Amino acid sequence: MIEYWVGVDGGGTHTRARIRDRTGKLLGEGRAAGSNLELGIEVAHANVLAAIASARITAGLGIESEQQMGVGLALASAELADCYHAMLAMPFPFASVRLTSDAFGACLGAFGGEDGAILIAGTGSAGLIYRHGQLHTCSGRGFPISDLGSGAWLGLRAIQQSLLCHDGILPPSTLAIRLLDHFRRDQAEVVRWAARAIPADYGHFAPWVFDAASDGDELANQLLDETCTQLHTLLEGMQQLGASQIALLGGIGMRLAPRLVHVNLVHPQADALEGAILFAQSEAFPCLHC
Repeated sequence: MIEYWVGVDGGGTHTRARIRDRTGKLLGEGRAAGSNLELGIEVAHANVLAAIASARITAGLGIESEQQMGVGLALASAELADCYHAMLAMPFPFASVRLTSDAFGACLGAFGGEDGAILIAGTGSAGLIYRHGQLHTCSGRGFPISDLGSGAWLGLRAIQQSLLCHDGILPPSTLAIRLLDHFRRDQAEVVRWAARAIPADYGHFAPWVFDAASDGDELANQLLDETCTQLHTLLEGMQQLGASQIALLGGIGMRLAPRLVHVNLVHPQADALEGAILFAQSEAFPCLHC
């Protein structure tokens, strides 16, 4: 019998877990590194288990309690069928495990399991519309070919423009100086770094853009304007597809929401962890690849 319900929200940078008992009482939360399935199934699996173990320890529960847990996983890249099936083929000690995308988990949380739409702009970005039991996804196909207006996208643009400042093509910029100083002003080091960088590495520089914009840096403010344009394109397109209520989520989205006041956005009821718990509790919600 399931005594505990667990929700897990996993992206490119972080994995969060939350445990509630059968009455809905919050028992504990935990964190681990990213569990985007495209980071590698074994990596994602290990970080999911680590986040749940962290939450379990915080809750004061023994390891044997895992056998009584019903777990909902809302993980980035679960919309990819091969990743989805590979993750569910991994060994789990729990009473039950259900997997969906981080976007659908966020949408369920934002609208309490009812119809709605969300645009997540964090390390990556993805839009999702949930209407009449059907899912419609927008963007979210992974960086760099998609994930417009995301932290990774913003970090990439910041590096690209900073290199143009270094070349004298763009005017001097405080942001460019800070970024290139990070790489010891060695262009070859930037190239070597980029050859092995993952989305979270690019996303690491997104806060630098916000900081420089606060200091009045022109390049940084232009980059934030570009990011807003990308998000506005997605939001407007989702409305045209029938989304009447859209919640803007994620670290980048939350910080840029004041710049998008002309778009009718709604405040989410709850987070993706609550959505993951709802998903774990009911098989009525659509399965991605059943």
